[in-house]
Amino acid sequence: MKRNIIWPLFLLLILGCNRTGSDTKASFTADAAMNGGFPGSPRLTGKLYLSDDHLRIDWGPFADVFDLRQRKGWRIVLEAHTYEDLADKDLSTYAPETTDGSICPHANLPSACKLVGKEEMNGRTANKWELLNPRGFHVYFWTDDKLEIAIRCDIGEPVYNVTNLREAPVDKTVFALPAGYKRVERLWRP
Repeated sequence: MKRNIIWPLFLLLILGCNRTGSDTKASFTADAAMNGGFPGSPRLTGKLYLSDDHLRIDWGPFADVFDLRQRKGWRIVLEAHTYEDLADKDLSTYAPETTDGSICPHANLPSACKLVGKEEMNGRTANKWELLNPRGFHVYFWTDDKLEIAIRCDIGEPVYNVTNLREAPVDKTVFALPAGYKRVERLWRP
């Protein structure tokens, strides 16, 4: 009889210790702003949602949603009820890929990438990175020390900026592709 009770208890213990999901990781929201970095580009303001290795930024007419582990996602165009597939390069502004906490191995020119130092931004510790773009201009990223998402990107002027980053509940459904949306091909790829 004792043997029959021990196995279910052992199974529950293993399942309890291996739990994953939003209960075990904090969720965050923030305000985001994007300036295209070239003359005539529109300024976008939106809301960032981060939970359980998923990132969503609502920019008004569209939203970018990513699975940070798989490094892919989609752009949802709300009014048209369509979506486009997004890949790793599309994610690099929001969450540059890292290896052992460094973005340098994934930079276009890894030898021209360096950690400048740590700075406090909006009450959080950020790593400041300097990269050289293949076109010869400097790009700076500030990545949150713990979350490893970009909280600022600068190419001589701020291009992407996250403010008011705070822990808050996030409904997992914001990361799901809405039912009935049609997949379309992208006209432009970075």
